[in-house]
Amino acid sequence: MESMSERPHAASYEAEDYSESNAFRRKHKGATGGRDNEKLLTIQQVADLLHVPVSWVYGRTRKRSIERLPGIRLGKYWRFREEEIHAWVGSQRGGHRAA
Repeated sequence: MESMSERPHAASYEAEDYSESNAFRRKHKGATGGRDNEKLLTIQQVADLLHVPVSWVYGRTRKRSIERLPGIRLGKYWRFREEEIHAWVGSQRGGHRAA
């Protein structure tokens, strides 16, 4: 029978796996570039960011919308870059200022 000291601990394997996956993530930044300012947002996140209903965001993704939100279509899903949403909001302000 093996003693506890001879057997590798499961925790040590988990720690190794975890550090390897983090190293992989650092090496392969993914489609969003790995920077927070380039993180892609979902429809729900954009709605939350702008404090509007999800239906309003969907309305602004349609081709016939005059004030179309800058987004990326990934199959049936929409994704948005946060900095582009902020720039779009700035462009919507135009010459109007809050009283």
